[in-house]
Order: sequence, then C-alpha cells, then structure tokens
Amino acid sequence: MGSNVVETIIKPSKANIGVFTNPAHKLWINETEPTVEDVQKGDSLKHGEVTVAIKSTGICGSDVHFWHAGCIGPMVVEGDHILGHESAGQVIAVHPSVTHLKVGDRVAIEPNIICNECEPCLTGRYNGCERVQFLSTPPVPGLLRRYVNHPAIWCHKIGNMSYENGAMLEPLSVALAGMQRCGVKLGDPVLVCGAGPIGLITLLCCQAAGACPLVITDIDEGRLKFAKEICPSVITHKVGRLSAEESAKNIVESFGGIEPAIALECTGVESSVAAAVWAVKFGGKVFVIGVGKNEINFPFMRASTREVDLQFQYRYCNTWPRAIRLVENGVVDLSKLVTHRFKLEDAIEAFNTAADPKTGAIKPRTHVSFLFRLESFLPNTRATMSSALARPMLRQSRAGFRMAARRFESTNTQKVTETAKEQAAKASKAASEYATKAQQGLSRVTSSAGPAIAGAAKGIANSLGKVGGRTGRLVAFIEKQVPTVIYYSKVGSELAKIVFRGQNMSPPSLATVQSYWQNALKQIQNPTTLLQTASKFAQQPSSLIQQARNINRAQLVAGGVIFAECLGFFTIGEIIGRFKLIGYHGDNQAAHH
Repeated sequence: MGSNVVETIIKPSKANIGVFTNPAHKLWINETEPTVEDVQKGDSLKHGEVTVAIKSTGICGSDVHFWHAGCIGPMVVEGDHILGHESAGQVIAVHPSVTHLKVGDRVAIEPNIICNECEPCLTGRYNGCERVQFLSTPPVPGLLRRYVNHPAIWCHKIGNMSYENGAMLEPLSVALAGMQRCGVKLGDPVLVCGAGPIGLITLLCCQAAGACPLVITDIDEGRLKFAKEICPSVITHKVGRLSAEESAKNIVESFGGIEPAIALECTGVESSVAAAVWAVKFGGKVFVIGVGKNEINFPFMRASTREVDLQFQYRYCNTWPRAIRLVENGVVDLSKLVTHRFKLEDAIEAFNTAADPKTGAIKPRTHVSFLFRLESFLPNTRATMSSALARPMLRQSRAGFRMAARRFESTNTQKVTETAKEQAAKASKAASEYATKAQQGLSRVTSSAGPAIAGAAKGIANSLGKVGGRTGRLVAFIEKQVPTVIYYSKVGSELAKIVFRGQNMSPPSLATVQSYWQNALKQIQNPTTLLQTASKFAQQPSSLIQQARNINRAQLVAGGVIFAECLGFFTIGEIIGRFKLIGYHGDNQAAHH
C-alpha cells in the first residue's frame, strides 16, 4: 500500500501532537494519531482519504465550552478528546483512489463526515445527517493536530489563499448558511443581533449583499466599536436593561424609524430573540443563527398578529465553494478578525487567552497552527431573566445548577471565591430592591421577588459553577432549597396579611412568636418531652374527641374561611404566573441583552 501512496514533498519529521481535554476539564498537549511514522509510510490512509498537515486552526467558543463544561447539550466529553474544527493546511499524502487532489495542494477542511444514505444527505441538506461525524464533537476527535487524515471530498482547494483565511471559511460558512436561507436582498433593512465573531462575519456578509440600513446590537461597547471599525456604514446600538418591547422600540429608532425586514439573531439569548420579534416589520423574519437554551419563551402573539416568520439554523451545507469565492475576490475581508496568533506548542496559552474576556480576543491563532475566536466568553454575555419568567426559571434552573455543581472542578478556588462574593453582593442588592416591591401585593410577589431570587441563584451558580466535590454538592443543595424558602416566605407574609385583615384579627406580638419558637426548639432538642406529650394525648382519646365535639360553629366557619383563602391565594398566584408566561402585560421588568 505504501508504494501506491504519493510521496510527500517535504517528508514530515515532527511528531503528531494534539490538544486534548477530558471529563476532568484538564487541557494538555500529547502525541496522537496518525503517528509521524504512519504519515511517512501512508499506511493509515483509507479509501478516499488524504493526509493534511494542518497550518492554521481556529479556537471556537464551543472548544472552550467542551473544555470548561465537558458538554454542550447531549454532546458529552466522556474520555480523552481532541478539540478544534476550523482548519486549513497542505496535502502531504494521497490515497491512490483520490484523483482530484495532489500532494502540495492547499486546502480548507470541512469538518464533517456524512453517511450519504439518510434523507437529508440524499436531498443535499447533509447538515441534518442522522449519523454525521462532526470533528471536535465528542466522541469524534478534532483538528487541533499537526497531521490529520480526512476524506478528500471534504478538503476544499483554496489556491493561494492564506491558511488563516482558509481556517476562517468555517465560521464564514455559518454566516453564509444563514444568509442563503433568510433571503437578504439588496436594499433590505437588516438587524444583526450580537457582535461576537459570527455576528461580525454575518454583518460583513449583509454589507456585501447590499443590505441597508444595517444595525448591529450588543451589550458590550468594545464589541460595537470593533464592528464599526470593520464596517463603517453600520449603525451600532448598545442594548440596555429594558423589556424586549422597549428594546425593540429603541432599535427601530436607531434605524431612523424603519422597521427591519429581517433580523439575523446571532446570540441565541432569549431576550434578544424576543426583541427581534418585536422589532421586525409586519411579515418580517427573525432568523436565529445563535445557539441557546433547550427551551425559551418568546412573544408568541406578537409574532402571530404580525405574521413574523421565525426560522432556525443548524451548522451549514454546500457553503465552502461560495465562501472561497467571496474571500478570493475580496468581497468579504476576514483578516481583521484574527487578533492573536500562537504556535501549536503554545496551545494551552492560546486557550487561556481565548477563555479570558479581558484579552479582547475575537479570533486568536497559532502560527503554523492556530487562530482563535471567542463567542460566548466575552464580558456581559449572561442574560438577565424577564420577571415574568422568574418562577418557572427557578424550577428549570435547578437541574442545570445541580449538573454544573457535579461537572465543574475548580482549578483556582481563590479566584472563584472572590468572584462569588462579588456576584453575591450584586444579587443581595438586587434582592433588597425587589423586596420592597414585593410588599405591595400578590402580583408584585411573582413579578418582582422572582427575578431577584432567580438572579441571585443564577449569579451565585455561575460564579461557583466550577466548584466540584463536596462543595459542589453543597451548592446544589443550597440552590435547591433557598429560592423556594425565600419565595414562599414572601407568599406566607402576604397570606398572613389577608387572613388577619379579613377576619379582623390582630397578629400575635413578637414576644409571643419568639416564645412559641423557643418552646418548639426546646422540645426538638429534648425528644423525651415530645414522647411524653404524645403518650399523654394517646392515653386520653376521649378528651380529644370531646374537644373536637366542643368546636362551635363560628370556629368551624373561621377555619373554613382561612383554608379557602389559603387555597385561593396559592391558586390565584399560580394562575397569574401562568398568565405572564403567555403574554400577560402586568408589571413587567423584563431585561434584554
């Protein structure tokens, strides 16, 4: 077999190394396959494959997430795993079955291997392949390696294009897939939500397509400034802490009163999607490129009554040839998006740079190996929840917090603790502000107390997200218990007011309450007393029956009224909460990012 493989122009001599992570969230560099000996002999090549010497690779936000979190949805790192899926390089060996590539060709790697048998594959939409192997998605090893064997059909010639631009064809393909499906036309007013790497590349594509006016939104001033540098004609809009509806009004003002025809949503954040739905014109479209939570809420009736189309995207298909033409002809300039460069041997430093918001990295790279892009790890990317969603979010977040506490392992406890203190202080301040509002009535309990509690829980959980072991279990336990206790304490307070006022009763004095709880505490601390009391009552059943018979009608009525008020209070509270979920426009402190 070896004699049938085209020899390499420059015989590889360096060992093949790759960048690994594992379920313990470690990151290291180690030797990997194919070995340099296999590459020299060509023995590891299968039918239809070529060996590529990787020259430039990008670090995507998903790579950092697999490292830190160990999973993205159902895709879980379960063993030693190689990262990376944005690469370009040079062909150094070719299987004899391959005829369209030769040694020395410069290629960009499309990081998927499909089955060619399922309906999506057979109809040309192979991004929906039911058995796809997508490189860097566990358990398929990624491209952060020195040498890779890959099917030749997914290695696209790039001619004299730089390897950096070749590696950038992958994120460009994400933007192009969205552009093709959403149908941006010359002169369309277009809104781009999010100025991360995908948002910035989408902005460049919209500019090239002739969309105008163009508005890009973000919560970070630095990102918006960078967007203005690469696309001077764009109108930047910094998103404030407003409801989705109010944010949409401000966005339309940035358009000069024009409602956008299309919104390309590149964040996946619930509040951003909602604001886009509110902003687009009648018959407009919101196209979601960004990746978000498993379930989100959005303004259904706004979309319904305005005939707003809501579409989504999963990866890409048939985009590489188009992307290559755009870059080769200078229609889209990606060079400014590369902010850092590293050698493959310095990949650990590269990942630390990519994961640190303070570096301002958009797309870091390593020489002869890696460029890096940040998506979800720049500052202020955490969304603030709408107050209408607070209680449901408390329920939904518990499982996530417990998983985070189990999965994450801290490598810098002191730093995490300091961050947790800062987050806790912010959460405490927010909680005290909402506490005063909660006293104004039942609807304020659900609309105001909820966000503070949810914000506090989410802030602390985010800060302690990397703490594992016993501390992680403690975080999970506190997260599970505290929000419910605080919430129903406030509910109980409102209930007490209703009961006492309704029955013209005076609440017991503080001294009486203290005396009651002191006696209860003493009995708990002394189980013998409790047993004696129980035995005493058990020996006097006739006395208990007689006391029950002596309850007068007024006492029965009072008890029934109190029970009915309790039942009604909690039932109405739940109803109001559900009304808010489906568009109830009561007191709403929704925040948009």
